[in-house]
Amino acid sequence: MKRRPQDSKGAPWAFYIETYGCKVNQYESQALREAWENRGGVEHDRPEDADILCVNSCAVTARGERDARNAVFRLRRAAPKAKLILTGCAAQFFAAHKPRRGAPASIPDICCPQKHKASLLLRDPRELTQDMPGTPLDDWRITSFKRARPVVKVQNGCDHCCTFCVVPFTRGAPVSRSREDVLAECVRLFEAGHAEIMLSGINLRLYGKNAPTVGDFWDLLVFLDKNLAPEFAGRARLRISSLDPAQLGTRGLDLLASCRMACPHLHLSLQHASSAVLRRMGRGHYTAQDAADAVRKLARIWPTMGLGADILVGFPGETEADLDELLDFVREVPFSYAHVFPWSSRPGTPAAGFDGQMPVAARKARAVRIREAVAGKRAIFLQKQLGLGHMLVAADNPASSVLKGVNEFYAPCVFRDEPTPTASLMPARPVGLKGEAVLVEYFP
Repeated sequence: MKRRPQDSKGAPWAFYIETYGCKVNQYESQALREAWENRGGVEHDRPEDADILCVNSCAVTARGERDARNAVFRLRRAAPKAKLILTGCAAQFFAAHKPRRGAPASIPDICCPQKHKASLLLRDPRELTQDMPGTPLDDWRITSFKRARPVVKVQNGCDHCCTFCVVPFTRGAPVSRSREDVLAECVRLFEAGHAEIMLSGINLRLYGKNAPTVGDFWDLLVFLDKNLAPEFAGRARLRISSLDPAQLGTRGLDLLASCRMACPHLHLSLQHASSAVLRRMGRGHYTAQDAADAVRKLARIWPTMGLGADILVGFPGETEADLDELLDFVREVPFSYAHVFPWSSRPGTPAAGFDGQMPVAARKARAVRIREAVAGKRAIFLQKQLGLGHMLVAADNPASSVLKGVNEFYAPCVFRDEPTPTASLMPARPVGLKGEAVLVEYFP
């Protein structure tokens, strides 16, 4: 067990953070971790050892919101005397939830909605009360990361208002960090020994919308590549978390082709392949054909690449023909993985009132069909990895007893030998498959 530090008043204290949802939430949890450590706190791995408990929640799906409520109940039972803070996107909906009669439930001591989450950076959490004013501040900073591959948040918020999404209500309008701030944070993390950084945001397509002088996301990538590559190219790299398919126009593809720091891997916020469904989702600004054409062009730049997507099935009004169109698209495009979600109704969104809503069981069954198609494409992708003579692996945790990580194509890798782990990218060659991972050996 870690020894608790003492603050300036001589009172020892400890905290525990539980994080759900997106990469941006992981980043914000790290910023909270550092802020509280700077105030004399120490993080513990068990909630029962902590004075402060924090649930950093997600509300993108109904399951995410349910996870937050369950976490509050579970942590309250584990540490009944600790101060319990619920923050993140689900915090905004917590008070409105009506548990079924007889169901166990607990309430947090402080419910801090996402738009005021940065208030937690500014005060000692032991002194927080529910009636303290929040702040719309979005000034987050990190100097390290709990995981081996850090996330750097470059943008927050969204005003696109997809008909199924609560994020514009919970995170607010788009806000972009300056290119200089992002660069400084990347340099700090690379110099601290991290070999890979994921650039993340709520909607990267909206980077720069609130501050046109910073340019768009591609301008940011060019700026980072120009300033990072001379020192770090070849021993560290950047990964892009999620792109709107509409960003993959000629300019975006050209810049990816010339970028020295970017991994040959993209994750698309696709959602569906049927144009009719995309229009009902409020995502009619691209088509599946646009995405497929961009991927074909991308394959000329990156003959080997990782390609993922977010896919939402069972949306109100989705027909069998729509689902078949999505299945055909998945079978055509060289996906290496996908996050497939059955649609869940979110309070306050237009889609919650749409006609044509299908039973939950039917949505889940459709998600299974898509996942099976994706699994077939993933098997092909992993088999092709065996034909590569060389790859660079960023370790998950160099101190782990089993050395594993991901290569530049976002394929999970496990070393069969025991090389001396390093913080930089580790050269390796594939020798087989081990479950859903590529088995590799160190190959300098």
